[in-house]
Amino acid sequence: MKSWILGLGLLVSNVAFGQTIQDGLHFLDRHQPSRAKQVFESLVASAPTGENYYFLGYYHLNLRDWDNAKAAFEKGKAADPKNYLNQVGLASILVGQNNVSAAKVEFDRIIKETKEKNPDVLHRIAEAYEMFYVLGKEDSFNANNNDPGEAIRLIDLIQEKTKKVPNAAQYIVKGDAFLIKNDGGNAVTAYEQALLQDPRNVKAKVKIGIVYLRGKNYKETQARYKEAIDLDSNYAPAHRRYGEYLIVGNQYKNAARYFRKYLEKAEATPEVTLETAKLLFLSKDYEGAMKFTDEADKKGVKDNDIYRMRGYANVEMGNFQQGIENLDGMVKKGVKPYFMDDLYFGKGYQGLGKDSIALLYLERAAPLDTNNNVYSLIHDVRYKQKRYADAAKAGLGSIDWKKKKNQTVGSGDFFKVAMDYYLTSAYMDRADTLGRPAMAMKADSMFAKAIEINDKWPPFYINRARANNFIDYTGTKWLGAPYYEKFLAAVEQQKAEKSTQYKEDKNQLFEALKFLGGYHLSVTKDEAKVKELFTKAQEIKPDDPDIKAYFNPAPAVPAAAPKK
Repeated sequence: MKSWILGLGLLVSNVAFGQTIQDGLHFLDRHQPSRAKQVFESLVASAPTGENYYFLGYYHLNLRDWDNAKAAFEKGKAADPKNYLNQVGLASILVGQNNVSAAKVEFDRIIKETKEKNPDVLHRIAEAYEMFYVLGKEDSFNANNNDPGEAIRLIDLIQEKTKKVPNAAQYIVKGDAFLIKNDGGNAVTAYEQALLQDPRNVKAKVKIGIVYLRGKNYKETQARYKEAIDLDSNYAPAHRRYGEYLIVGNQYKNAARYFRKYLEKAEATPEVTLETAKLLFLSKDYEGAMKFTDEADKKGVKDNDIYRMRGYANVEMGNFQQGIENLDGMVKKGVKPYFMDDLYFGKGYQGLGKDSIALLYLERAAPLDTNNNVYSLIHDVRYKQKRYADAAKAGLGSIDWKKKKNQTVGSGDFFKVAMDYYLTSAYMDRADTLGRPAMAMKADSMFAKAIEINDKWPPFYINRARANNFIDYTGTKWLGAPYYEKFLAAVEQQKAEKSTQYKEDKNQLFEALKFLGGYHLSVTKDEAKVKELFTKAQEIKPDDPDIKAYFNPAPAVPAAAPKK
């Protein structure tokens, strides 16, 4: 028994001895926090040095566990007062807590006391200035948790003071700082410098992919992410990032597959499981999102987004009442509101047919939501309510939203607003000879923009013709004529191209033919043209009284004989 215990003790000490700080950082970088924690705790247990305590604190720092980070750094400081890393760690907590100005006072003191010559100190301070910034998060989250300019300066200072080229990890810190500054060119340069130091640095390859994705260079993005996965298929962040790239390209099913791979490669902690549920939700795998949300809940995740995810996913799956109940439960818990909550409350109530309530939420969400074009939803509800002027306002908001997001504004976007204005005009009093034509002119302007993008679609022309008929409120200027002609030409072109998208409408054809026949009868006096147009119109509607009267005029009534 004694020898068995002695052998077990030797085995444990050998395991601890075999583990290194780099092993812990390796696991942390691969989103395997429990394995990282085990390494750092083993190192502290076997050798409670200032350095080992710092990296245990660094582990907690990455998880934003401020209390445990502080405890580890203070123990490290007590164990080795001359090791400044733990003092760096304590000041780093301030940065994570959005108090970068207070942290800077401490960092400047540490840099001064180490005479700007300790590369590890300079590295970890620089990293603290950029590590808490989260790309894509709202401005309030990142308001006071970074100083990328100082991070870059400190990495450059390493080479200046020590005459040594920064290592790969230090170049990645520099690249991350440039990324915060939205300086993609210099960020890629820094990451490529990291690869020169370490050609198999998969993290640097993924980071370059992130830069290209932000710059919308999708070909290079895909190439870098694939390179990273080929280099190390177990690197969890590469699978996650590749899934995010696929979402941008609307490849939702494939994106969901990579997010599931991410969970296979990363440690399935409650937090990571919930994060995967959120990613699956973004990839429109709503059933998967619900499944992993439930798993995270069973694992005891402490995150109010559980309510949010169930609410959102249920709404998307058509379980509107259940979705609203989940979101109501979240509100009752006092969870800090998020702009997308209003969006999903709105979509939920819209699904239940409670449009008036839905609009209250949607109109509150629209100005804040940078991910979803809520104005488009508002437009559709207003149109359904026949509140066409309000629909037009929302349609213009949708166009502005797309422009701000550098998204393509299509002909259909302008056509929607044009029809809103046209119908607003149609329902106005005919006696309003100022307002009605003015509204129709707004419609005409929007139809023109739609035609500018797509000059082949017949509905654009016939509706523009109708709008011009409202502008011509006296009915004497025949303003619709050129657009009815273009409508007929566009219909013929659709036939010639054997279009399957356009469905011919005989009533619209009759309308155009009859109008143009009347135009030539009254304006050009071209009898041959009139006859041609009215003949075609009569083939569609043989009983139209106006056209029948043209072809069969009533005999002239003889004048009555004068009375004697």
